[in-house]
Order: sequence, then C-alpha cells, then structure tokens
Amino acid sequence: MIVCLCKGVSSRTILDEARRGACTLRQIRQSCQAGTGCGACVQQIRQLLDTVSPRHEHHEAPVGSGEDR
Repeated sequence: MIVCLCKGVSSRTILDEARRGACTLRQIRQSCQAGTGCGACVQQIRQLLDTVSPRHEHHEAPVGSGEDR
C-alpha cells in the first residue's frame, strides 16, 4: 500500500527501512524520502514504525515545527 503519495513510498519500503535500522521519522525521511512532501503521511509512518519497534521514540519534534524535516 502506498503511504507517501508525494514520493510514491509504500508501507513495505518503510517497514524494510525500519528493520534495517531507520527507527525514527527523521531516519525514514533520509532513507526513502517518505514524509518529506506535504506531510500528510507522517502519522501513518509513525504508526508503521511503532509496529516494528514500539519502544522507540519516533516523535523528534512536532509536525510542522521545521525541526523534524
């Protein structure tokens, strides 16, 4: 399923990146560009990250603060 429409990134890609060690939103953005467009998918990306490693903190900064990009 496509999660990030802006960049065409699927949930499988996000989960694969998370399993390789990209366990924060910032790392996902760097590794596959998901969440770097309009930001509408950020919450769904965080939910996917929680399924891989629910103990990690994925929320570096509030959405729209500019710090999490």
